[in-house]
Amino acid sequence: MNVTSIPLSSRQERVDRASGDTFDIIVIGGGIHGTCTAKLAAKAGFKTLLLEAHDYASATSSRSSKMAHGGLRYLEMYDFKQVFEGIKAREELFEACPNLVKPERFLIPIARGDTLFRLKLGCGLFLYDLMVRNRARAHRWIPRAKLTFTHFHSQRTDLAGCYQYTDGLMSDARLVFEMLVSAQQYGAVALNYASVEDVRRTSSGAMSISWRDVISNVTRQSKGSVIINCAGPWASSIREASDNAAPVGVKFSRGSHLLFSVPWRDPSLFLPLEDRGRYYFVWPHPTGTLVGTTEREVSESELDPQPTSDEVDEILRRLERDLPESGLNRSTLHYGFAGIRTLPLRHSRRGVSRLSRKHLWTSSRGVITLIGGKYTTFAWTSCEGLKLAMKALGRTELVPSALDDLPSVATEGFEALREEFAVRYGKTGPAVERALLRLGGMCRRYRDRAEAWVEISPGVLRLEALHAVEVEHAETIEDVLRRRLELEFQRAHGDEALGAVCEVLSAAVKVDSLESQRAAREERLNALRQALGISGL
Repeated sequence: MNVTSIPLSSRQERVDRASGDTFDIIVIGGGIHGTCTAKLAAKAGFKTLLLEAHDYASATSSRSSKMAHGGLRYLEMYDFKQVFEGIKAREELFEACPNLVKPERFLIPIARGDTLFRLKLGCGLFLYDLMVRNRARAHRWIPRAKLTFTHFHSQRTDLAGCYQYTDGLMSDARLVFEMLVSAQQYGAVALNYASVEDVRRTSSGAMSISWRDVISNVTRQSKGSVIINCAGPWASSIREASDNAAPVGVKFSRGSHLLFSVPWRDPSLFLPLEDRGRYYFVWPHPTGTLVGTTEREVSESELDPQPTSDEVDEILRRLERDLPESGLNRSTLHYGFAGIRTLPLRHSRRGVSRLSRKHLWTSSRGVITLIGGKYTTFAWTSCEGLKLAMKALGRTELVPSALDDLPSVATEGFEALREEFAVRYGKTGPAVERALLRLGGMCRRYRDRAEAWVEISPGVLRLEALHAVEVEHAETIEDVLRRRLELEFQRAHGDEALGAVCEVLSAAVKVDSLESQRAAREERLNALRQALGISGL
């Protein structure tokens, strides 16, 4: 598919189509599962509508641990099926989107005398390797005498050695926007800031959804045959009005992560905590070092959860104990984020750290609902959801692949794209490379727009902001800086790009709205700094 021919339409045009057409499938929720399901449905030929109450990827899908992994710790729960599914899905992501999901070496230090843990972990890693396609990524044992890493080296007499294995690191939000753009290429209508208020089955058997356009504050209706509910933490609250069936019980778990300005140059770390089955990670991030995650059971979901001061203190205490010379402390801490994971209960009374991460699909009165879901296996999970919708529609054809035609992954490869932009367009440098890695061949849309190739922040081209607004439906400053450009993760939180981003947004957003957004952004960042225990940067 030609990535330069992505259909462009104004928000009003999309609102009119959403409320004027009748759809085969309406997907609720613009996270990774919702956008992928919409892409699969549109690719399969269904007339598809995607509605997101806030911004795409604004909840759990941009607040993950940024890892594509099999779930090594799930082996302690004897959840072998989910681990194998995760590894196979991770390997598929390595091949399908190498610009956004990359293999990463991890170390697990083993204390001297901890023979049982070493034996259990070795058996687990052997099982972990059974699904690895590239044998170079199989695990190995490194005895203490051969350890050469900064913090786990041959002089660490408290260690027996380290296991080394491979998992993946990813750009979670960018994968959501990959699916969003691809869904539009196949004809799906997509709307963010479209909050579903009511779902009803009509006398004819069709489904009717009332939703509020948050931008204009006008309520509209959409009609479809089947609804696929991928609303994440809010999924249980979206159901057909007369549905009296008991909703699936869920628990919510909040996980917080901290970002430090110290670059991480060694392999990533998988470090055990005192609680059985709990671990935390230390791994590289484009802005320094990412550390997480905590796990706290919470009574309800939040739209914008933030790390709490006790979670920050918990992570800093662990770093002081495990990596005292790493420089990962409050003086280098510059950002943090939290996400809410939804876990189906399945009649279990276990705490959130011991509950299965396996998702659950339910179906009742025309609404097919996803409860939970692991990011790494999103393509498989979305495929299951579409199969349920097709069954409800009486369709039996094969479900297409979600990963074989991603818009940022040019068929000619990154090296060919780099050469094309250098030779044909005269574009070179770190900012161009970043844009190519994140957007791939979609950068060609801007080859004749001189203003697109100006840097708005060191290493970041204006074209990324243009693409965010024109193609990915960014409506606010936060949409652009936090999720699409991911500049908020930087030490200065993207302040140097703020003026340019407002200028790009001003073509579609009122100036007074931008002023209030700037004030709200600063208030939110100040609250975050207070929770982190750091001063303004």
